[in-house]
Amino acid sequence: MPFAPNGLVALTTDFGGREPFVGIVKARILSRFPAARCIDLSHGIPAGRADLAGFWLGRAWHEFPAGTVHLAVVDPGVGTARGVVLAETGGQLLLAPDNGLLPEALRARDGVAWRAMDPALPARLTLGELSRTFHGRDLFAPLAALLAAGELAPADFGPPAAPADPEPLPRATPGTDSGTTHIAGRILLADHFGNLCTNIDGALLRGYQQPVVEVAGKHLPLLATYAEAPERAPLALINAFGLVEIALNGASAATELGLAEGAPVSVRDGVRA
Repeated sequence: MPFAPNGLVALTTDFGGREPFVGIVKARILSRFPAARCIDLSHGIPAGRADLAGFWLGRAWHEFPAGTVHLAVVDPGVGTARGVVLAETGGQLLLAPDNGLLPEALRARDGVAWRAMDPALPARLTLGELSRTFHGRDLFAPLAALLAAGELAPADFGPPAAPADPEPLPRATPGTDSGTTHIAGRILLADHFGNLCTNIDGALLRGYQQPVVEVAGKHLPLLATYAEAPERAPLALINAFGLVEIALNGASAATELGLAEGAPVSVRDGVRA
């Protein structure tokens, strides 16, 4: 499906909400393309975590209509020689620093057309002087606006090129322990509710008769909803994004269980003797 802009720009950043960074980026987009419609996907990505920005963008971009431009700015390399990358897939465009964010977002996606920004493009578009610390304002916002307005075609962005993928998020793996097969994974993040999202895809559990999630010495049954567990009791389930999640009914699993990113998690078929 070729890209045909619909004027929608979806924003993902680690800018937070305390300073005016998000508002300034939107102002720059609108100054270039007053008819643009901006949607805030998230501005609460942990600072500098391009991999987690990719994780969330990868679970959200396909919810948007064809013609959307996704602007994702999590850019610890701002002002350096790091490149800028554009991905076209499913009739949408995704624009970000070339730091692994978009490969993480599109890891399971086939048919992605990748382009690296031509270094001469900002001058050709008369973007002016670029701050060394705020490319979200000076570079990415006007590029997103021009793409969303149809004034910059993907083919004119730059040549086809493979993106950088320096720090992929860890993947869950099948293994054996004392002759028992299991899926070994880890916690990726805690959400706003304190629910702990793992990297174990629920599809890996097909064929398990009685999946049991093991974490921090606990054996948790895999339930269908939070409410199936007693109040404040720990549980595991497959969340809305198809991943194994550890939670407490009515409380924060991150706080109550003292678990954080990187903690090991495994799933077995039945409780190990």
